[in-house]
Amino acid sequence: MRPQDRDHYVEKIMAKILELNPRGVTIPEIAARTGFYRDTVAKHLERLVATREGYRVIRGNVSIYYKNGQVVHATDVKDASSPNRTYSFYQLENDDGKFVYVQEKELDEFRAVSVKGGIMVDMRYAFQFLKEFQDFLLEDGKN
Repeated sequence: MRPQDRDHYVEKIMAKILELNPRGVTIPEIAARTGFYRDTVAKHLERLVATREGYRVIRGNVSIYYKNGQVVHATDVKDASSPNRTYSFYQLENDDGKFVYVQEKELDEFRAVSVKGGIMVDMRYAFQFLKEFQDFLLEDGKN
């Protein structure tokens, strides 16, 4: 298996493990159950956290990983500048509250969807975020 195919495979397994463990799971638990090396598990969990498909809570010296909430609402928007890129908007709910999650997705050379990144904004601050974003865009337009 090619390295990128293996990475994609392991990442999908990690995402499924988070989905199946709503109370959270640790790196040692996943490593023990799957036989994957702890470094491999950690690398893929951090990628899921970076793309906002999962999140991490640190309790003392233990990191617990969770799937990033229940999707309450979802919408996809195609990127006009690229036929292979889509932005998905999700409204998520988890133990920490309600969030808006914007995820950038792209089709790879095999036409498989891969997540390129994302941003999550607490719903309580979403309008403040939008105002700051708008101000940023308007300021850039002045230059």
